Amino acid sequence: MTGTTASTPRASVRLDLLVPGLLTLILLPVSLVALAQQPTALSLPFAIAAGALFVALHAVSFLASRYAIAAFAAASVIMLLLALFPVAAGVTTALYPSALAYLVCVHQVAVRGEWRYALLAMGTAVVGSAVVALMAPELVDPIWRLGAFLGLVAANAAAWAFGLLQRLRRVQAAEQQEARVRAALADERARISAELHDVVAHSLTVMIAQAEVARGFLREQPEVGERALDVVLDSGRDALRGMRGIVRDDAPLQPAEGLESLGDVIGGARSPETRVDLTEDGARRPLAAPVLLALLRVVREGLTNAIRHTLPPRSVRVRLEWGSELTVVIDDDGGSGASGSRLGTGTGLAGLAERVRLVGGTLESNRSGGGWRLRAVLPVEEAR
Repeated sequence: MTGTTASTPRASVRLDLLVPGLLTLILLPVSLVALAQQPTALSLPFAIAAGALFVALHAVSFLASRYAIAAFAAASVIMLLLALFPVAAGVTTALYPSALAYLVCVHQVAVRGEWRYALLAMGTAVVGSAVVALMAPELVDPIWRLGAFLGLVAANAAAWAFGLLQRLRRVQAAEQQEARVRAALADERARISAELHDVVAHSLTVMIAQAEVARGFLREQPEVGERALDVVLDSGRDALRGMRGIVRDDAPLQPAEGLESLGDVIGGARSPETRVDLTEDGARRPLAAPVLLALLRVVREGLTNAIRHTLPPRSVRVRLEWGSELTVVIDDDGGSGASGSRLGTGTGLAGLAERVRLVGGTLESNRSGGGWRLRAVLPVEEAR
């Protein structure tokens, strides 16, 4: 996105300079030669002055892309002087080929100026067209003057309308870019929200459960209480590291320990009140980094919900079935009853289902016996 945004203005500037450059290269020599070939039309001082005005008009057209209003004002003054030049014979200098550079200034005002300046520029161009048509001595017949006036107005209107169209396209492109930015920000907020839910909800649930264990066993079995407090401290540190990684967005996509991280997730949930068993069927297969991350999130969510919504003692079974796909099943036995906990926002499973779907898997949850079952099917990579 950055590259596209940065390259577009440069391309636009190059185009805005290319058109005046081509007009100068083609029209200025033609106008100067036309002046030199009509010695009876203008005296030498006036011919030199007209040539200087042509050069100035082309120079101003180069500045129109940066200083649209000032360039248009200068070009209008130049065209007025060319229209007022005395002509004994031939065509008025305001109708020489270099006069087309004036259309560049009209175009740039429509592209870059405010609406009031754009309308004022078009009005000035219409008045200027009338002045040129009236001051041209070669236009003797009123019909010719009217035709010249209408032709000049049409030329200015075309340049002005093309500028408005380009302006509209730029506005639409800017609005689309803003829409993309807003969508990206919304996606990022959703990602951060989901990540924070995964990290914080699991860690806090484990910490609360282990703190209850520590409180219950601190006097009767101090070593058990101390182990539970160690888990509380470790879970708190892990949650803090996870939150920092999410906010900085520098957390690695794939944990360095790979599938071994699953043991840490399960170990953090174990306690004297919570039994967690892990079984694997089949040979392990390679997992893509996003799939591995989804696997860890599924197991973490399943353990978190089991601890949060059941009363101890409880038993949870995590089963991995390896085959053409990886099937992950987390079952709990319902503990000694429902805890009645109202912790959580209710969006955890919805966000988890979306995460699993994005990596090409499926997720479902339902009652199983006296407890709940969370089942996910994840894709595996071909062995290399």
